[in-house]
Amino acid sequence: MKLKLLPVANNQQQVVDASAFIAVLADLEYYKQAETIYGRASEAGFMSKEIAKSFVERIIAKHPTVSSEMRMKIVSTDAGLVSMALMLAARARSLDTVPMGGYDIDKFKETFGISERYLPIILIAIGKSIKHGHPTVRLSVDEVTRFNQMHKE
Repeated sequence: MKLKLLPVANNQQQVVDASAFIAVLADLEYYKQAETIYGRASEAGFMSKEIAKSFVERIIAKHPTVSSEMRMKIVSTDAGLVSMALMLAARARSLDTVPMGGYDIDKFKETFGISERYLPIILIAIGKSIKHGHPTVRLSVDEVTRFNQMHKE
């Protein structure tokens, strides 16, 4: 699988070096899972059957009116949260991860037979690092955060 992924991921070395890869895909037909998800929440005692049923009915009824832009926002947000949770869970188990957005999405879908229902979001290399990653810099918290005010630029 790694050898199939290597050219799709621009021949990045971590494809070969990683112990494993996780491909995070967003389900563009997420609403089809509503009954399963809320049914399980009800069975676990997190909500009543009536509330679960009303959630499912609202999601199914609302879906046709949700714009494709909003659907992309919903699934991208969820996939981003899942990705970070996976990376934090790996770190808690002394594993290292590398999120990789630099790959050819169309080639990925073709190579691995991904249907149009799924939107590839990110690849995550996982394993024990063989060397430290290169140092990076980011904007400071003060540069990207506003407290009790909106950024006006």
